[in-house]
Amino acid sequence: MIRLLLLLLILSPTCFATPTNHLIILTTFSEASITPVTNKFQQLYPDSTIKILHRRADSGVRLLSKNDHDIDLVISSSPALFLPLVKKGTLKPLPTAINQTQLQPTDLKTHSDDIAIFGYSAYGLMWNNNYLTKHNLDQPKDFKSLIEPQYFRHLIMSSPARSSTMHLMVENILQQHGWKGGWKMLLQMGGNLASISARSFGVSDAISRGLVGIGPVIDSFAFENKQRFPFIGFTYQLDSPLMPSYIAAVKNLHQANHTSHFIDFLLSDNMQKKLPESSLYKYPLNSEITQTFISQSLDFKLMQHRDVVVKHLFEQAIAHQLTLLNQAWQLINEAAKCSSHFTNEQHRQYDLAISLASTPPVTEAQAHSDIYTHLSLSRNDIVTTRQLNAWQRIMRSQLEQSIAISQKIIFEHEGH
Repeated sequence: MIRLLLLLLILSPTCFATPTNHLIILTTFSEASITPVTNKFQQLYPDSTIKILHRRADSGVRLLSKNDHDIDLVISSSPALFLPLVKKGTLKPLPTAINQTQLQPTDLKTHSDDIAIFGYSAYGLMWNNNYLTKHNLDQPKDFKSLIEPQYFRHLIMSSPARSSTMHLMVENILQQHGWKGGWKMLLQMGGNLASISARSFGVSDAISRGLVGIGPVIDSFAFENKQRFPFIGFTYQLDSPLMPSYIAAVKNLHQANHTSHFIDFLLSDNMQKKLPESSLYKYPLNSEITQTFISQSLDFKLMQHRDVVVKHLFEQAIAHQLTLLNQAWQLINEAAKCSSHFTNEQHRQYDLAISLASTPPVTEAQAHSDIYTHLSLSRNDIVTTRQLNAWQRIMRSQLEQSIAISQKIIFEHEGH
């Protein structure tokens, strides 16, 4: 019996787990942005082969939760991708050669010393100057300007449920303007949206192709497109937070020999100097960032607590209501042209139309409580589906009421 157990142990797959030169990198960055960097690494280590797995943060988390994955490195600006690894204790220690003092403190760094920051980004607005000229539109100044009627169906953005950077942007709006004011701005912007992109880099791609005029993007996407297209414009959002880009090594059965070498490579003086001009377009760790935006820090604990609620709420109140949002805000803006002749009752009705079209079906108190902690990002969760359907029905009803009110006001004035 003992001999049989020893034989089974010897034949166990873990006994044959050996290091490999095949490096597997999971990243939320586009493959086009990271491939030139991995190519430079392979010039230094010709025996290495690299496979890049591009995934959204939620998809990446599911992949990393599998015990048989072969992922060696995770590269992302999304804290959500790293926190489950910290909790599971599956991160490998950083190379000892890394100078930890140069890694500027962030909320994620307080969770683990096994995560390195290799660069920084911020976000703002990107636009196509040719498109703006064609449609006689002003260059946008900031996010607030995107609610102006002139931008009706000329905007594009991604969803926080599908884009980690968009989630940071949405959360920053909510933290800067409060839950009520933030959602009012987001829903007004939603009224001007032509479409919602399934991927974050789909926003910059659509703008560059002239399919739409303006959209919020991370600076690296804007810089990448400005290099190729001289008609692309970009400005930082004045209260944009700095967004660190992280890298960490993950334990697996077939650890790549060059895992730590790649981390050293990204943090090397030579690579840091070239980072702003590289395909990643990041600010290096030791740079004094002098661009015109004001660095703001996000409350990541608050962001994590309402993570699922915010993502689902954006989908149900904006993404799934785009046609009604467009109609509601177009009519509100049309009715506003008659506002100097409103009766007291029409003023009251007009304010109600705005309130109905700018109020989400979840209050701030509900979002901060524990009543929605049971919600899941899984599409197969029946309880979550029922709740989301309820939110969608409420928002649809509010928008339909808003549309009816605005139509009535406009009809009354046309009758005069």
